[in-house]
This record gives sequence, C-alpha cells and structure tokens, in this order.
Amino acid sequence: MWRKLFCVTLLLSGNAWGGPHDVMVDKVWMRESVPGQNSATVMLNLSVTKAGRLLSVSSPVAASGEIQGVVMRRGKPQTGALDSLKLDAHSTTLFGTRGVYLTLVGLKQPLNVGDRVPVTLKVETGGKMHTVNVEAEVRALELSYQHHKDPNVKDHR
Repeated sequence: MWRKLFCVTLLLSGNAWGGPHDVMVDKVWMRESVPGQNSATVMLNLSVTKAGRLLSVSSPVAASGEIQGVVMRRGKPQTGALDSLKLDAHSTTLFGTRGVYLTLVGLKQPLNVGDRVPVTLKVETGGKMHTVNVEAEVRALELSYQHHKDPNVKDHR
C-alpha cells in the first residue's frame, strides 16, 4: 500500500525526477563540409522534462551559432533566426527536420568525415540554466538525388 501511495505522490508532484536530468541530448551529428562552405547544420534530439527555452548554440569551430525556424510569410516558407525556442514539458525536439535547425555560421575550418565537433547548448528549464556540452560526429555528405522517372540515375559527384 505504501508503495502505491509513494508512486501516486511522485506522479502528481510533476517535479519528482528533476535536477540534472531535466535536459537530455542524443543523436548529434553533422555533414562534412565542401570547399567554400561557411555554415553547417547540427542534427540532434533535445529532450526536456520541464518546460523551458533553448537560448543558444555555439561551437569553437564557428564564429557563431543560430537557432533557425521556418515560418510562412505571404504564403511562402522562409527561414529566419530565432532569439530562442520554446520547449514544451516532456517533449523531444528533432533539430534538422520539421522546420527547426541549429546552424553554425562562419566555419573556421573544414568539417571532415570522422571529426568530432564540440557543440554547446544553453537551455533554461524550470528557472534553471543548463549548459549542455556534446560532440557532433561528422558524417559523409550524400549527394544523391533521383531524376524524374529514371531510377538508374541517382548520383552526380
């Protein structure tokens, strides 16, 4: 009986498992860069237990970082930098898909396959600031695309 009462109390409190595990990041990676490329997108999953905001992204390999979102303006999708991004409680945000991106701008060096790029996220949840340091694995650039109704032609490297 005490066990059931304890479990119900934890569920109703909502903040039972707070603390250092309020923010979790996984599946962090980037594509290799090509000559002349000055920005790169960081793909990752950001999970939070409490509602909050993603405030910034940065890396020593870039001059700055941007949180970008796709919005509709005059019926056309446009990408723009955001000051911060709202994060709902008990949610996971997939960056690199669905209109939200983390972009490193002003690359200081090429990104080569196998490199590990340090990335820092600043997140506020439940009134507390979190600095999350992760490493993004650099993966091979895939330049494949399918031509109109010709399944034999896929790659133009």
